[in-house]
Amino acid sequence: MKNKKSFAGILESMDGERRRRLARKLPGWEGADIVVPSSLALEQCSSSSAAEYKARTALEWSGGRLRTVCDITGGLGADSSAFASVAEKVVYVERNPALVEAARHNFASLALTNVEIRCEEVGPESELPECDLIYADPARRSESGRKLFRLEDCSPDIGALAPKLLERCGRLMVKLSPMADISLLRSRFDGILEEIHIVAGGGEVRELLCLLRRQARFRGVRTVELGSGGHTETFSFMPEEEAAAEPSIASGLLPGGILLEPSAALMKSGAFKLVCSRYGICQLAPSTHLYVAVSGSDSDRVPPPAAFFKRYEIADLLPLNSASVRELKSRHLRAGVSARNLRISSDELRNRLGCLPGDDFHVFGCFTVCRGNVLIVARPASPSPGTTAPADSRRTWA
Repeated sequence: MKNKKSFAGILESMDGERRRRLARKLPGWEGADIVVPSSLALEQCSSSSAAEYKARTALEWSGGRLRTVCDITGGLGADSSAFASVAEKVVYVERNPALVEAARHNFASLALTNVEIRCEEVGPESELPECDLIYADPARRSESGRKLFRLEDCSPDIGALAPKLLERCGRLMVKLSPMADISLLRSRFDGILEEIHIVAGGGEVRELLCLLRRQARFRGVRTVELGSGGHTETFSFMPEEEAAAEPSIASGLLPGGILLEPSAALMKSGAFKLVCSRYGICQLAPSTHLYVAVSGSDSDRVPPPAAFFKRYEIADLLPLNSASVRELKSRHLRAGVSARNLRISSDELRNRLGCLPGDDFHVFGCFTVCRGNVLIVARPASPSPGTTAPADSRRTWA
């Protein structure tokens, strides 16, 4: 008979896993006496790098000084603790008593002495302190645990609440789901939206940030890749720039060439044509979203940053037909597989090619203007020298 774990042992293992997740997500909290009341609270809180990015952005947006920040959806307190490192005072507001008690304990363990804690729900008539910035991260799960995406379904309904909050404070920063539609956000926050930030890390879009002000003029979309040590790469643009950009299409494709796959954040931004003129690269086709580096492009252009493009060397190039599929299947490649701008999915293509799990190669099945439907067998390539982009010179605050 197999040994059964005691209930206490099960709870202990669950707590151990929760603490491992805490160490990965909030490494600065490791070693402190931290209380995490639920796995959901940990899942929904910001990572250290994302929270620190918001704090730096808030400080810059406010002209270099933050007297008071009011976090009206305090949760586990990750964002409040980051704001506390740059603001003179933080007011943490949370409606869930269990989270409030956990935050009270955690802030004390982290030796944060400039955080005021309130247990209440913020609504249109709530009395809030005078502050330089209000921060909100609306809950994106229903009481049954179902994920929510529409602004009006989240709690609080920040779309309805934003005008009231902006009557009391000049700046409102809102964290939203990475699935939120950028064009819908521009429409919903028309007249008060100043910027949208697409914040990514580890190859995934983590969150969208909306920077709201009274009578704001929209300044564009900022795509951000968070790196280690607070380092960030940015790509800023106006959607009108992308709409006006001329597509640059590759006229040829050869083995030995460099293939560029845009990051999830760049894909979310929709700046598919604009990156060609910014970085001197060409699309394989308008809806394929793969690019090739162009030799001899203008020397004054910034090379494609490694943070925004995964770089491959083309090892082989075949027409997408039955014979090529059989040939590749016989090679038993250890490779990832992606289908782009084709009528089949990546999973279907993977099954047809019979590729084994591994990252020695990556096979892209895609449509190209110059060769039609092809199979590109590519191997990961090291970033070229000079692929770290400079600070984003298009960034300005009024």
